[in-house]
Amino acid sequence: MQGPVDAAAAVIPSAPFDDLDLDRPEDEEEWERRVMALAAERIAAERVRLERMGIIDANGELVSRELPADMLPESETTVETG
Repeated sequence: MQGPVDAAAAVIPSAPFDDLDLDRPEDEEEWERRVMALAAERIAAERVRLERMGIIDANGELVSRELPADMLPESETTVETG
């Protein structure tokens, strides 16, 4: 059974580097490769989420350019001060 810490660790991706010596150019390149692979995975996952929510289509284009009703400016509303 996984505890709360284990579940949170599964959600937060990591790119460990404890096996690398970042003073060596080849290890620094490996670290860069790991970070970029992690970023690519995160971007792909976010794209899938946005498609599932109906915000973007399969080509990554916005489905609608209209603001949701709760984001539209209120019409003819004045605020009195003082």
